[in-house]
Amino acid sequence: MHSHTYSGNPLGCAVALGVLRIFQTQSVLRQVQEKSQWLTTRFQEVLGENPHVGEIRHIGFIYALELVENLQDNRVGYKIYKKALEQGLILRPQGNVIYFNPPLNIKKRELSLAMRRTQEFIKEVLLS
Repeated sequence: MHSHTYSGNPLGCAVALGVLRIFQTQSVLRQVQEKSQWLTTRFQEVLGENPHVGEIRHIGFIYALELVENLQDNRVGYKIYKKALEQGLILRPQGNVIYFNPPLNIKKRELSLAMRRTQEFIKEVLLS
């Protein structure tokens, strides 16, 4: 028999059941679907015309912003990430792609602020 010390831990199982109850009673997945549709539209409105942003794609609530157009520096994604982190926004750089992965319980006003700040950081880094 093979097992792990964390397998079937009663406390972990109780926490998991509590999270599942919250997902059901607060319609978390439905809210995430609505926020995702809203965020997709907003990203296109805010960043769709930016010459430095190519494809804006997503799977569920994970968004990827592809950086393109005259990028001489292959660390530009990392620089945007660092600038955002200094201001309290966590993005994920992966080469020339910035990942935007908000928590499921984020409010629309917080999403809007994070998206505007992301746009500002992209402009700051690419225009400097």
